[in-house]
Amino acid sequence: MDVEITIDALHNIDKYNIVVLFSGDSDFLALVSYLRRAGKKVSIFSSKNNISEELRTCGDGYFDVLEINEDIWGRELHHRSTKNQ
Repeated sequence: MDVEITIDALHNIDKYNIVVLFSGDSDFLALVSYLRRAGKKVSIFSSKNNISEELRTCGDGYFDVLEINEDIWGRELHHRSTKNQ
């Protein structure tokens, strides 16, 4: 999936100005850096326990999805129990 997202982002680069990336995967670091050099604004959404430090600081903004209030999501978010994993 990472490759497909990257290909789509580069193929359609002239069609958008803002990128919203829902991932904490450091594999996207090169893509985010490239998009920012191309003048795109990149906002990264992930949870603080599921994001690389490099990706968290690479974009124009980072948002912890677990801290977004219930007005946005429509319900309160809960952490998964580690017992079920």
